[in-house]
Amino acid sequence: MKNLRIAAFTILATLFVGGSSVPLGTALAQSKPLNFKSINVDMPGVTLTQALGINAEGDIVGRYQVGSVGHGFLLSEGTFTTIDYPGGISGTTQAHGISPEGVVVGYYTDHGTIVGGNAFRTRAFLRDASGNFTAIDFPGAENTFAIKVTPAGQVVGCYHHQNSDFAASGGGTMHGYVYQNSTYESFSVPGTMHNGITRHGRIIVGVWFPTPTEFHAYKVEEGGYQLLDIPNSLSSDARDVNRSGEAVGFFIDSAKNTHGFLPSKGEFTTIDFPGADVVSTQARGINPRGDIVGFYVSKDASGVSHTHGFLATRNKDEDDDKEANPH
Repeated sequence: MKNLRIAAFTILATLFVGGSSVPLGTALAQSKPLNFKSINVDMPGVTLTQALGINAEGDIVGRYQVGSVGHGFLLSEGTFTTIDYPGGISGTTQAHGISPEGVVVGYYTDHGTIVGGNAFRTRAFLRDASGNFTAIDFPGAENTFAIKVTPAGQVVGCYHHQNSDFAASGGGTMHGYVYQNSTYESFSVPGTMHNGITRHGRIIVGVWFPTPTEFHAYKVEEGGYQLLDIPNSLSSDARDVNRSGEAVGFFIDSAKNTHGFLPSKGEFTTIDFPGADVVSTQARGINPRGDIVGFYVSKDASGVSHTHGFLATRNKDEDDDKEANPH
């Protein structure tokens, strides 16, 4: 499988621990040059493409839509493969994470019996490199999401019940989880969603929803839970983390614009796909070399929005510098 290479960013962020703020840096560094490449599923009628995960081999997973019908995809060595969970509601599959061995995780929509009757529900899956699917359903939950997977087969995501995510106590029934070998471990903080995990599981990143309209990125390192607040942000969401501890995600600034981010070595920079017509960018995945994937939204002259995936890589001299000075 093809190896892809990418960018290193430097960043300034503020980390909140138990309500107190801990500065991660003292200056906003300049963004290092990045090589951006747009990713669009090359099929007739596709109206949306989102790149959501990338592995060490450079294989990319995500989702695309034909009209309003969505499908997961795998992009490997220039070839797109559609991923649809068998037996679910057609056109609802999303692929979010991929391991170096080609194991893909994601979720789809299904009909199910829930509290209060029948309704749509979200079900998670694991697809091995041969195309065989395994269901991931947190015991007793009505909805389960799977977002990323490690080489060892650890899966992270969240679970919750229908229509009760944000109870008066805050967060309701929504919790992050770690799944491996049919065993589930729930995260104790309500309103959380695990989105990324390092190779050996020592660092997990995600997003906490204290209310349906407010969200904040977090990191769990060696069991310690910390909120990560981004400068000049209203809300933030951490989406992946690599073995060096470099996390990516996105935030909404005070002007209500959306940017990707990556905190690294106590500094902070934004990730924005270039172009005057681009109105928002989200970073969704990072691999061990620092290759980053995500998606951006542009508006054409008539004001119509278009969503495209992207891959961002760094220049070779920066890559050599990182290898000479590893984290």
